Amino acid sequence: MDTFNSGKIKEMVYDVLQNPTRENFIDILDNGLGEQDNLDFKVQWIEAQKLAEIVLGIANSGGGAIILGVKENEDGTLESTGLSKIEDKEKIHSKMAKFLPETIKFEIADFDFSNESYSKLTGRLFQLILIYSEDINLPYIWEKDSNSAEAGCIFFRRGTKTVKANSYEIKEMLDKRLEAAYVEQSSLHLEEHLKQLNTLYKNMSSQIYSSSVISNLFKNMSAFGTLAGTSQNNPHYPKESYDEFIAKMIEKKKIKIEKVLDLK
Repeated sequence: MDTFNSGKIKEMVYDVLQNPTRENFIDILDNGLGEQDNLDFKVQWIEAQKLAEIVLGIANSGGGAIILGVKENEDGTLESTGLSKIEDKEKIHSKMAKFLPETIKFEIADFDFSNESYSKLTGRLFQLILIYSEDINLPYIWEKDSNSAEAGCIFFRRGTKTVKANSYEIKEMLDKRLEAAYVEQSSLHLEEHLKQLNTLYKNMSSQIYSSSVISNLFKNMSAFGTLAGTSQNNPHYPKESYDEFIAKMIEKKKIKIEKVLDLK
């Protein structure tokens, strides 16, 4: 599939992931887009183990969706055949979960067009498995020995197929995880940076008072200090004043925030 269509299907899957509405679901069917790395179609529910393999593969490939009740023909066109009934989400989830790591997140959405006026889908039932992926959790690993895979296996989507990941694909996943871990450990959220910047500003006065009254007051206080006892410079007192230090920290914090916003 060319770059335009590839980007288009990813955008539509993203819309469904963010907001699984009838409109977004219909949009995918109307465009007649076949299976891709992040999208799979099934005419009906298949064995839980096989379905879990696809879920794992899609999660390791960035997340996506499986639409049940849709047939993909040999020429790549889609046929919205529908399901005979809506399966119990909890039971399906439970059957697949035993093969999947706890870190993987997926949910099942129901689409009932029994009372809809949309001509192509009227009276039909569909279900959609939404699969989420976070780089910090990559790679998602098969949890339990099965007929087709041993515990510890890593599935991946290669085009329209769910396969066992090769060494290069596993390295790519690990690189994504390391990068995500580095960002998580070394960077604060923008809100926290702004909060710290605000605190720094509060510790530095924007006004410098130089009235004769205040000057005389400090002079009198100095005189009182002389009467009370002698004083000398503290050798451990920092050369850089507090205000100078705060000003420097403010500039550094600004640079940090610009990096978070990808402005530098």
